[in-house]
Amino acid sequence: MNIRDLLTDLPRKVENPDLDKILAYTVRRDIISLAGGLPDPAVFPHEQLREIAETVLREDYAGALQYSPASGIPEFKRELISFMSRNLGINGVKDEEIMVSSGSQEALFVLAMSTLRTGDAVFTENPTYYVAVSLFKAFDAKLVGSPIVKGQLDVDSLEKKVKAVPPERRKLVYVMPNAQNPTGASMSEETKRYLLEVAERYDMTVVEDDPYSLINYEGKTPRPLKAMDKSGRVIYMSTMSKVLAPGLRLGWMVGDEGLIRELVKVKQVIDLNTNTLSQYVAARALKTKVIEGNIEKVKRIYTSKRNVMVDELNDSFKDRAEFVKPESGMFVFSFFKGVNTRALLERAVEKGVLYLPGDALYVADVRYDAARLNFTLPPEDKIREGVRRMKEAFYG
Repeated sequence: MNIRDLLTDLPRKVENPDLDKILAYTVRRDIISLAGGLPDPAVFPHEQLREIAETVLREDYAGALQYSPASGIPEFKRELISFMSRNLGINGVKDEEIMVSSGSQEALFVLAMSTLRTGDAVFTENPTYYVAVSLFKAFDAKLVGSPIVKGQLDVDSLEKKVKAVPPERRKLVYVMPNAQNPTGASMSEETKRYLLEVAERYDMTVVEDDPYSLINYEGKTPRPLKAMDKSGRVIYMSTMSKVLAPGLRLGWMVGDEGLIRELVKVKQVIDLNTNTLSQYVAARALKTKVIEGNIEKVKRIYTSKRNVMVDELNDSFKDRAEFVKPESGMFVFSFFKGVNTRALLERAVEKGVLYLPGDALYVADVRYDAARLNFTLPPEDKIREGVRRMKEAFYG
């Protein structure tokens, strides 16, 4: 059997060597990985989740262990509506406007599969979330990036690029307004309003990817774009992975009722339904406010780790590292003077440290002197040692 003849082009299009390497090195004890985006298991509310799971399996096993609606179980969606209202200021959401997914990645996949045709334009921040880039490319979309300047999306640049694309090809604007991946920057209220004005002017659909809003280290949670959306043109996506536990594999999407209805049809042929047991567990966790009770612990641990990384970068690299201290999220995005981080990646691995080269995160005007560094998973001593190993790999 000729495997190449059997396959379509899709496996080749979605191939992501950087992601493969990140996942492969997570089990290597000799490698300090600063490359992934994994939470610290110390922040998982595992005892509460154990008690909830026991209760679910004792009291609701018939439903929790059964197939369930493709759009999500009513109990979970009801609790999501309350959770978004009290924590994020996203109000007035109806059950029919929610699609529950196997992590927000599946939601983005279903959206891309359902909306993108070859040559359609997806407008993004530059740099942006590299797995989303791979996904959009898999459906032959044209990626159009606009720069982030001093932590803010250059909306003037975005508007010019939107105008340069024929209206029938303007498909999606994909952004992370709060705790942008990789930069950790959050849009100001003014930038968000301007972005919505441009979207309205050109009748654009905005996809808001929001996994990190609640993990804010410098004050109250910033408003999501969806909370400011008056015309229903923002599709909102979030996940339980960063605020509860990634092993539950739960995400959700909020959008126009008609759009969600069509997307659910596509999701249903992919996996029939999202894990029912996980939804029952998460519904009870939301109802009993486990996340609100745990989020201060999450922020305390991650704030300390962020500070350790920032201090070590300053101490080890001095003025050869240029970065902005992130106010939220899980990463420091840094530029290194006179260094090609892609070319030196293997040398860094030989020294015992892994990072994500910055060029993987750009859709245009690629920078090879940058790296995305995760501070949430490694212990603080490993963060210090990992940064020192990077310095040795880069400058000797």
